[in-house]
Amino acid sequence: MKALILVGGYGTRLRPLTLSVPKPLVEFCNKPILLHQVEALVKAGVDHVILAVSYMSDLLEREMRVQEERLGIRISLSHEKEPLGTAGPLALARELLNVDNEPFFVLNSDVICDFPFKDLLQFHHNHGKEGTIVDPTAQIGENCTIGPNVTIGAGVVVEDGVRIKRCTVLKGARVRSHSWLESCIVGWSSSVGQWVRMENVTVLGEDVIVNDELYLNGANVLPHKSINESVPEPRIIM
Repeated sequence: MKALILVGGYGTRLRPLTLSVPKPLVEFCNKPILLHQVEALVKAGVDHVILAVSYMSDLLEREMRVQEERLGIRISLSHEKEPLGTAGPLALARELLNVDNEPFFVLNSDVICDFPFKDLLQFHHNHGKEGTIVDPTAQIGENCTIGPNVTIGAGVVVEDGVRIKRCTVLKGARVRSHSWLESCIVGWSSSVGQWVRMENVTVLGEDVIVNDELYLNGANVLPHKSINESVPEPRIIM
């Protein structure tokens, strides 16, 4: 299994430290930031790490060759010779990533946390195997189908029997049991009732309440509204 870590930034907010070393090699708890990630990935079964490099790539390569031997994994470098934007390094490394059909992790190099890689991988395998991002504080009920292409934010509660695909559910929202969401955005702290169907780029603003057993088709709902009847045709609810 593979992982792509984006390590090409200049680390301007950590200057003057990053005038000497790239940000991923700055130590956190007496260990380079990047190494916290790599070791967590190895524990989850990753055996090939690809570094999307640019700034001070020679120092990164030198350090990672030492870690490659110590950890018994393969580390490759994908050089970004000019700024390619957020997803550019992913496209640049596609030949390395597309060797097989296995899923892969993508990380920014300056994140330190407890990485639940094994849990995320298991969730990904169980829910469509495409673009799944679930915050570790979210609660997912039984018999749910989540994915493909779903992002679930912090503190979200998804009750039993919910189907969600191609959606973003933002922090603090709740989707009650047996609802069906496709191509929607559920705003912060919003609540979707039971047996609700939402589709066709329905967008709920912050703190919206959708009552039980309603149908929303392309509705754009402004913040702090309560929806008590179905919206069968696309419209803005003010």
